[in-house]
Amino acid sequence: MNSIVISTVILPGVVALLLFAVFTYLYKQSRQPYFRAWQMAWAAYTLHFLLDAWSSVWGKNTLVSSIASLLLVAMAFCIFVSTRLTKRLTSTERLGAFRPRWYEMVVAVVGIGLAIWNGKQALPSGIFGPGFAPDRLEIGLAAILGYSSFHFYRTARRRGSWAFRGLSFALALWAVLMALGQFKTPLLQMFGGDLLGPIPQMLLGIAMVMVLFENERNAVQENALAFSTLGVDPMRLLSATDLVPSMQSILDRLVAPLPTNRAVICISERWRAVLPSVGLGFSPEFVAGLDATGAGEYVCELSYRRGGFVSFPNLAEMAEPLPAFPGGRFQQFREALATQDIRNVTAVSLQTREHNFGVVLFPHAERQLFGASNLRLLIGLALQIGLTLENYVVMHDAQRRTKEYQLLTQIGQAISSRLDQDEVLRAVQKELGQIFDTSNFYVAFQEGDSITFQVEVEGGEALPKRQRKADNGLTEYILRTGQSLLIRSDLDRARERLGVTFVPRRPAKSFCGAPILVNGKATGVMAAMSTDREYVFEQRDLDVLKTAAGQVSVAIENARLFAEEQRRSRQFAFLNSVSKTAISSEDAEQMLADIVSNIQKNFRFDHIGIGILDYATKEIEIKAEAGATAHEKGKKIPLGSAPEFWDALLALARAY
Repeated sequence: MNSIVISTVILPGVVALLLFAVFTYLYKQSRQPYFRAWQMAWAAYTLHFLLDAWSSVWGKNTLVSSIASLLLVAMAFCIFVSTRLTKRLTSTERLGAFRPRWYEMVVAVVGIGLAIWNGKQALPSGIFGPGFAPDRLEIGLAAILGYSSFHFYRTARRRGSWAFRGLSFALALWAVLMALGQFKTPLLQMFGGDLLGPIPQMLLGIAMVMVLFENERNAVQENALAFSTLGVDPMRLLSATDLVPSMQSILDRLVAPLPTNRAVICISERWRAVLPSVGLGFSPEFVAGLDATGAGEYVCELSYRRGGFVSFPNLAEMAEPLPAFPGGRFQQFREALATQDIRNVTAVSLQTREHNFGVVLFPHAERQLFGASNLRLLIGLALQIGLTLENYVVMHDAQRRTKEYQLLTQIGQAISSRLDQDEVLRAVQKELGQIFDTSNFYVAFQEGDSITFQVEVEGGEALPKRQRKADNGLTEYILRTGQSLLIRSDLDRARERLGVTFVPRRPAKSFCGAPILVNGKATGVMAAMSTDREYVFEQRDLDVLKTAAGQVSVAIENARLFAEEQRRSRQFAFLNSVSKTAISSEDAEQMLADIVSNIQKNFRFDHIGIGILDYATKEIEIKAEAGATAHEKGKKIPLGSAPEFWDALLALARAY
């Protein structure tokens, strides 16, 4: 084997093989599509040199030479495609990352055409001048490499990246050497003759390692700043639903630098009233199902106990990982993911030193989604997100406590300034809505064997008062036990546990209710509920509701006492008015008319009459009357024809 074969085939082939191994390692580390394109390029380049070596040892073969030329085209085509893949791809773009574009297909067809044309009819040496032996294929490849170099240079200028500048320089050097290689001069033969030697290849390997380093550094710098805040107004008290756009934005940004297009943030049950679970590439029903079935809570707890990271390869067949949890929770998790045909999944915990907020689930088709580089980046970003969520929860808790104090003050003012019971209840519902969801809310009282809904709000709309027959519902349970009730999820099972059988027309998924106690006895219920979401209310919501119900109890008692005092005041005023009329009147008939008028005014009877008994004639004469049927004045009624109540009145008159 002579030195020409070693310099033109063996040495460049070994370098290409080593670079193929390097790019394979880089792809496993980052799982970025452009590293896959470069890996395929170096694989084609290595095979090209292998076929050249075959031809050098066993003699030239037309088929082998044609395949070797096509492998050169494949190498240049993969580098050309990588210029598109180096930009930041969205999750949707990742799905079609390796789907050729029309202009890429044109480049591929032109390259294949040049390879075939060059194989069938090579240009004769010296046709364009002495020492110039042009190769159509190599000239075309040099043009593709030159364009790729220019594209990477523009990327370097846009990003301010020295790594892409180095990549652009290496490709430009390779293109120039390939073009100048058409001149068969001794100086160029020093760089490896027709195949130009390993210098550009080594520069490309170094440049791509720099690209990997820069990408990781930029991802950390950009996302660390973006993940340091949720981008919400810290002075507003937001519900979990209000926070969905911010959490969705965080998930989108987290997935962007990673080799996946689907993910789910599952929030631990403890924090679901404050933080929402969101998904990317999944339906809201699937995300809600993870929370409802307990699958999300299972993986949250498992990843937290496993140090913040857990992987489930071949989920359908794998045994339950340790530590195991009772109640078949792993089976629930497996069944929930099987509905979406998820076979492999990776979970990264969103945790801090003191709290476990949840996990990020990454489903994937491959057994291993993340390389070591991706995994380190992901864990670092997850820790940053966990700190951001912790800061938000602390601020939310402080804002919530401030709102609670303001709320209780405002409710007290509303109760003190209003004596009308309906106005008080509507004011309480409005003020409570600043703390938690009261779009579905009611205040009901028991009246005999009926339940009267004094205030009822459904879907944010106030409904008229109504009654229903007392049954065995949650309202009756609170009235019967006098205890408050908080049901965060699985309301059907909670009804069975409590022995409740009544199910309303629109059953709730989350319920929070407190009794209204008057003189130590439950006479009413104040409740808020959600008909479309679970985990809407938490214990502190129930505590506020109990306090508000206690204040409503005071308001009801105050209203009752006020009404009683008003009634007594009207009675005394009536007696004073009658006494004054009786004393000051000189006309007996006018006095009786005034007395009847006062009675009608204060007591609202249908008919009032005053009759005088004439003992001589045994007749009762109607002297004054009032009411809707007052037309008997002056009429004389013989005692013998009077109804029975007249006999009672006569007996009463005789007794006095």
